[in-house]
Amino acid sequence: MASKRIAASTVEWAAFAARVPQSQKAMFNAFKGKSDGYLRRVLTAPENLPKIDFNAYKARIAVPGMVEEFQKKYEAIEVPYPADTYSAQITEVQNATTAETQEFVKASEARIGKIKEELAQWENMIPFEQMTMEEFADQFPSETIDLNNPTFWPHTPDMALDYVKKEEE
Repeated sequence: MASKRIAASTVEWAAFAARVPQSQKAMFNAFKGKSDGYLRRVLTAPENLPKIDFNAYKARIAVPGMVEEFQKKYEAIEVPYPADTYSAQITEVQNATTAETQEFVKASEARIGKIKEELAQWENMIPFEQMTMEEFADQFPSETIDLNNPTFWPHTPDMALDYVKKEEE
């Protein structure tokens, strides 16, 4: 029947719906409704033209050759189906997307490896509450007090907005 014509183009709606963002569910449902409507219309149409009993018409119609002409034209009718011009483009985009996805997965795995190493370092570290100043300086050298200038007070106006430098007299 008509299902043979569209068997190759079935859509996995469950897998498709799983990838649709929550904000676009309404548009997805509208699209699926249209697609289902088109599918129902195609499935209700017969695959082949209905058979006509031309012998019954030949017996009733007196005009010679008229029924034979209609029969010849009716049997010559072919319903053109559109050519599939998009499958190649879809496959090309799918292959490109697959390559990009694989690159992203590789980069993500590299980031995950680095983050796991950093996490192991943080887990092996002494808790801040138990650290001495020397251990803190070893763990975080950029956060330690500068021995040449051992104050936390900002030294430039850029470091503190309310900092005002007194002019010397």
